[in-house]
Amino acid sequence: KQWYQRRVRGLDGGTCKDSDGIILWAWALDAPKFSFPGNVSIEVGGSRIRYLVAQLHFKLAQPADYKDTSGVDVFFDTSPTKYSAGIYLFMALEGTFPPGNKDIHLDLRCNYTSPDINVFAYRTHGHTHARRISGWRDHGGDWTMLGSRDPNLSEMFVKTDEIHVIQSGDTLYARCEYDTRGENRTITIGSTHHDEMCNLYLMYYTESDKIKTIAPECTELHNFVVPGGQRHWYDEYVKGEGLIRSIVIVLIVVLGLFAISICVKAYFCPRTAYYTKGNDGFEKLFSPMDDEDEDEILYRSYKHSY
Repeated sequence: KQWYQRRVRGLDGGTCKDSDGIILWAWALDAPKFSFPGNVSIEVGGSRIRYLVAQLHFKLAQPADYKDTSGVDVFFDTSPTKYSAGIYLFMALEGTFPPGNKDIHLDLRCNYTSPDINVFAYRTHGHTHARRISGWRDHGGDWTMLGSRDPNLSEMFVKTDEIHVIQSGDTLYARCEYDTRGENRTITIGSTHHDEMCNLYLMYYTESDKIKTIAPECTELHNFVVPGGQRHWYDEYVKGEGLIRSIVIVLIVVLGLFAISICVKAYFCPRTAYYTKGNDGFEKLFSPMDDEDEDEILYRSYKHSY
C-alpha cells in the first residue's frame, strides 16, 4: 500500500521526488475538446504549484527509434481570475478481486470539511476489468449523483448536467464496479495495466483565495448502500447506456446476416451473364459473379447459337 501510494503520487523515484504532487489535468486518446467555465483558471507560480510536469502513459512499448510528438499547449495569463480550478480525487490504495465474478465493487467514503466547491466535471479511470465508476454527494440525507461512466470509454473530463455545490458537512461517495469473469488469477489494486485502479476525479472551482485549503483526495475504503430512490435512478442511468449498446449490437447483427444472405444466394443460385448484340457478334455487358471461365463458356455458347 505504501509503495503504491508513493509511486502513484510520484513520491518515490518520480520527477518531483519527495513532493506531494497534485493532478491538474488529464486527457486520453479520442477525447474531445474541453474548456473551463468563465472566469476560472489554474493558479501557478505564487501558489502551491511550483512546477508543471507532463507525464505520458503508453499502453504499448514503442521501438527505440520511435519519434513521439505527443504534448499539450499551456497558455498563461498574468491577470488573475475570480475562481481557481482544482481536482478532488477519489483513489483506492488497496483492494483485491477474486477471479470469475461478475459483480464486484469497491467503495470509498469521506466526510467533506473544506470550504465550498462547485463541481462542474468529472473523469473516471480504471483498467481492463472496470465496468463503471460513479460518485455521489449526501447533503443531509439528500443524495445526488455527481457522475457515472464506463472507464473503458474515451478517458476525458465530462461536464456534469449541472454545477454541484459541495459544502462542509457533506459526505462524498465513490463506487468502482468490476467484472473478473474469464480470469484465473486474483486481481489487485496497483499501478500497472495488469492490475486494477479505482479513480474518480472531480473537477471544481472555488474562490481563488480558498483553493489552498481544499482537501485534495479521498482514499478511505468504506462500504455503503445507495438509497432506494437514488439506486433506481442509477439503475436507469446504467440501463440507458445498456439499451443504446444493445440497439447497436442488434443493428450490427442484422446487417451481418443481410450481407451473409447475399453471399449465400450469389454462391448457390444459378449464375447468369447478360449480353447484347454488337457489330461482330455478342458483347458481354454484366455478370453477377466474377468467374471468367464460366463467362467465356456462356459467351461462346450464345454466340454459336446466334
